[in-house]
Amino acid sequence: MGNGKNNQLLASKVIGIPRGLSYYLDNFSWEAFFEILGYRVEYSEDSSVETFEAGNQFVGSDQCFPVKVYYGHVIALLKKTTTIFIPQYTSLEEGTYCCPKVIGLPQLIKNTIRQEFNLITAEIDLGRSNFTRFNMLLLARQLSWNPFRIFRAVTYFDQNRKGLSPEIPAAEKVVGDGQNQGNNGLIGVVGHPYALQDPLLNMGILNRLREYGFDLVTSEQYPRSGAQTNCPVYFNRRKPHWDFGRNILYAVQSMLQDKNIQGIIFITFFGCGIDAFLEEIFKDHICDQKPYLSLTLDEHSGEAGLMTRIEAFSDMMIRKEGKNRNAG
Repeated sequence: MGNGKNNQLLASKVIGIPRGLSYYLDNFSWEAFFEILGYRVEYSEDSSVETFEAGNQFVGSDQCFPVKVYYGHVIALLKKTTTIFIPQYTSLEEGTYCCPKVIGLPQLIKNTIRQEFNLITAEIDLGRSNFTRFNMLLLARQLSWNPFRIFRAVTYFDQNRKGLSPEIPAAEKVVGDGQNQGNNGLIGVVGHPYALQDPLLNMGILNRLREYGFDLVTSEQYPRSGAQTNCPVYFNRRKPHWDFGRNILYAVQSMLQDKNIQGIIFITFFGCGIDAFLEEIFKDHICDQKPYLSLTLDEHSGEAGLMTRIEAFSDMMIRKEGKNRNAG
């Protein structure tokens, strides 16, 4: 990592952070961390078609849509700064691992974008706190000569890294009987954080569902897999070793037990091996109990075909709810 003697790095007081993939995985304020060390953080703009087109030039066809968009965010930042920070998340809780592409992001970016720039990173494994703290110390030493700034930055990380935890903040637990039902009912939407939060990646599906009169609850609004609840464990199967894979399965279980949720949509991306594995676990369970729609997206997904599927799903939801009311 170095010891603060990288003069080219120190000359650039702006650190760019791409607004994609790992950006959505935590609640930790990297901006505050770097400000303690004397740097200003510049985030890339929200994802757009131009972001994807810029990144697609550097990525092979085997990479998923979110990775291609992430490259575009890096390219956009390189127009503003020569220093990019990409955290290397390997695990968000003990005994789990992140997506291999998220783990390898720093190496992927460094070895495929030929433009001259400084890439700084730190491996974050929340299952190994001492290991992660040492990596943060090395990162701070790379960016500052001042021992007081270094100490304050590492202390800040120690005190606030709980924000990286997979436990959901209490203020976000809005599911249950108090959840708004919408005019046409309540739909559960399941997916990785970036799939749910980036409108370019999900093609505005969440907003479209709201326009159709549905209220939504997402997998991010449920307690994570480590929380104490009465849910059964992962459909009586062995736990998967992907952290957000566990959270998706956990959310699906909770949605199946929630009588207010009338249907479930799974947003995934073409080429995602983790999601393909997970869907095989829960698909049949959902279809036995509630209407289910799986949307596999990539850069070639057409809006017309996608909206047709969503409209058909919403019509099915409305008809099913009408039958249930008549039967009652």
